[in-house]
Amino acid sequence: MDRRKKRGAVVSGVSGSYRSYGLSGESTKKKKQGLDRMRIALALIALAALIAIVVAYALTGSGREGVGRVTRIGATLSQNVRPFGDSVIFYDGTTLHCVAATGGNEWSYQIGANADYDCTQKRIVAWSGNDIFILNNRGRLIYNNKMSDTIQFASAGDNYVAAFIGEADNGVISVIGSDGQIVDNITIENQTLLDIGFFYSSTSSSAQETELMWVLGLDTTGTVISTELQTFQPGKLSTGKSSLGEHIAYSVYATGGTLNVVDTRQITHYNYRVLEQGSATLIYGYTMEDIRQSGTTTYQLLIPAQEQNEGTSISNVRLMAGSVDRVLHLPSECLAAKLGSRSVYGFSSSAVYVCRFGETSFSSYSLPITVTAVLGMITDNRAVVASGSEIYVVELPD
Repeated sequence: MDRRKKRGAVVSGVSGSYRSYGLSGESTKKKKQGLDRMRIALALIALAALIAIVVAYALTGSGREGVGRVTRIGATLSQNVRPFGDSVIFYDGTTLHCVAATGGNEWSYQIGANADYDCTQKRIVAWSGNDIFILNNRGRLIYNNKMSDTIQFASAGDNYVAAFIGEADNGVISVIGSDGQIVDNITIENQTLLDIGFFYSSTSSSAQETELMWVLGLDTTGTVISTELQTFQPGKLSTGKSSLGEHIAYSVYATGGTLNVVDTRQITHYNYRVLEQGSATLIYGYTMEDIRQSGTTTYQLLIPAQEQNEGTSISNVRLMAGSVDRVLHLPSECLAAKLGSRSVYGFSSSAVYVCRFGETSFSSYSLPITVTAVLGMITDNRAVVASGSEIYVVELPD
């Protein structure tokens, strides 16, 4: 048979009619429509995948440029690790170590077993039993002595150190100057001492700012326990004293010579004589998390009170600076929030979220380690974090 005739012959079957050695025009059209539908389906699948990537990117920082250098510093979470200027200090059970952000050991000083310490950027005080050690920021010993009784705790200032000695509710605060001389012994009676700190303020006798000391305690002599704040000028008399009421204060910090006392309801502002200044700032439902001075502005970071317990997550933060009081919503739940020199940082286990001061939205950056705790910030916007039991310093974006 002629092949050309055979090509045009019709073959009948249960599935329909086809032309031998080729498809009919109608079948070709159906095939094209099927291919078009397949292309549309593939395009929709690709679009859905792209949307999923964008959502993951927004929530977890995946796909976004990561943070800077991450350095393991050779300390563990149980070794009382603290930020210290541009370095990190930790106590290994017998010795204090100061480690640079890049991981190198800067200095070490042996203080013995069962010790504790406090530090500022200029001074370190450590104690064990009735032994006290005062070091400068280079790890050199300034003062070492055996005090008359057990040291309950001590606090470091820039030029002074205060050590509370004796019983928890009946002891003496010894104030030691930068030359190692004891300049004050302040008796504490009928009061449970909560904390001691130092701040700068001009006084009636000097226009220049002077380092002063504040003392926070609970007055237990009355029928109702009340919090009491006192101030002192080291080497001179008391400069002020006031009862703060029954709300227990948990933080005291200074801004521009003003003492700010934080309790569960509000922040109350006092001058160096403990006289109230202006109206209190209501913070009910929030807890003070971090404070940072940047230029002449003090930034205060708060988190919802119910979110401060271990194991809970932070979904929003409150930032106060001057007249600005703003709630910022984090892209995803975080385990900690801190302040840098120019930004608010929220930390999840796998990402860090960054919001510049004055802005309202966060950028996301992936972390190369799993963060389980944030211990604080050091200079140049670097965070001291834990991953399990190991400690790392992480360079953060501005």
